[in-house]
Amino acid sequence: MRWKQTILGAVAGVLVLSACGQAPAEQDTGGGPAESASEQFKKQPAEHEAKDGPVPESRLNAGGLPDGFPREATAENTSLTITAQEGGCGEASAEVTDQGADTVTVLLVETEPAGKKMCTMDIRHPPVTVELEQPLGERTLVLEHTKRQE
Repeated sequence: MRWKQTILGAVAGVLVLSACGQAPAEQDTGGGPAESASEQFKKQPAEHEAKDGPVPESRLNAGGLPDGFPREATAENTSLTITAQEGGCGEASAEVTDQGADTVTVLLVETEPAGKKMCTMDIRHPPVTVELEQPLGERTLVLEHTKRQE
């Protein structure tokens, strides 16, 4: 019989200790009316509005990039930042070549100096930024690549 009292006492102690570790519930301080659910819903972006952040793979067509190129882009309002690739004496840049209703096409350019020059054999992945006329929104981003010489 005594073992039952010991178990009940241990359970009660665990319950008291676990209740002490919980954060207090939020309380209305009376500083103003609470926001209604409809007001909170109005603040959320609509499905068709621009969403800032990484461009999802489902809306990124990187078939025009060579193998091994990074395939990352981030949209922020009307700016697109794309991870490019350059190496040695090359310098990466980007140009918007088309802005349609369904797609935005960006050409990633790797410019190398003309003639022979001593260059390192490293590969870098700098971010390049382009400005769009409108936010990317739900449009697909098409990435293409070319090499140029100065």
